[in-house]
Amino acid sequence: MKLTALLFTLLTGFSFASISMIVSRVAKDRISFFQFFTLSNLLASVMAWIILPNWELVPGVNWWKVLLLTGSVGVVNTTSQAAFVCSFKFGHNGLSAAIRNTASMLSMIFGLLVLHEKISLINAFGAVVVLSSLAVIAIFGKKNSLSSDLKKWIPAVAASFLFSGLNQILLTGTVLLSPTDRESGVIIPCILLSVGTANIIAAQIEKIIRHTEEKFFNFDTRTWRVLFCWSCAALLQYYLLMKALAYMREAEMASLTWPILIGVNVTSFAIFCRLRWKEKYPLTTLIGMFGCVLGIIMMIAGRK
Repeated sequence: MKLTALLFTLLTGFSFASISMIVSRVAKDRISFFQFFTLSNLLASVMAWIILPNWELVPGVNWWKVLLLTGSVGVVNTTSQAAFVCSFKFGHNGLSAAIRNTASMLSMIFGLLVLHEKISLINAFGAVVVLSSLAVIAIFGKKNSLSSDLKKWIPAVAASFLFSGLNQILLTGTVLLSPTDRESGVIIPCILLSVGTANIIAAQIEKIIRHTEEKFFNFDTRTWRVLFCWSCAALLQYYLLMKALAYMREAEMASLTWPILIGVNVTSFAIFCRLRWKEKYPLTTLIGMFGCVLGIIMMIAGRK
């Protein structure tokens, strides 16, 4: 069980990195992320409703619990994205990313307190090594100066941290649903539908704030192709994530899921950027990447 849990967790980390790779392509076109995420999540939701549900189990689903949890994920996920974008706008990009990445400690605490899991000292130290390494990568990877607009940056980065952690906790909370709810296959379609709905609201708010008359979903053909690829990747990501969380819960390792995921995600994406975009990294970034790998090994090997 432990091997299966770790395998799905690592695969999920790589799938997170694939999402980052696709988003990096979208960022170069400077289109509205919220509009892009609206369509991609809704498309992924349609595919999920066709592929995933076990219709024999669906009548037994506790819809109140499922919709409350997945609806909360949609709102929190979108709020987290908005806060992250604002923290980039108002302050130090690297420091903003570093603080956001440490939110995995909140989900780790959730696993320890709510799921009553126990981790070894090596596990805990491995998580600290990963988070510290992510901070090194983020802070020293780009030469940004701290914005003087601290009154806006501090609330934005705090919200990014808290809502990112809350999003991870809510997703981890899916393991507490009944076996029927989890095995019915409706959780992922509901999450994608919820996130897509929340994003279209955010896109409308963004349009009002920016006072833009740009038409919604005015994408070129190439962006539509990227959008379709993102939808497929998002569907795969959530499928692997739900499997990883379930298996890690059975192995009593759910508290370590998000530190491992984020470490694999950031390291894999950094390697991709080096190979695809020819980005050059300072020694500190290389040290941070090595630290991520070392920390992940410690979390895996140090399991009680």
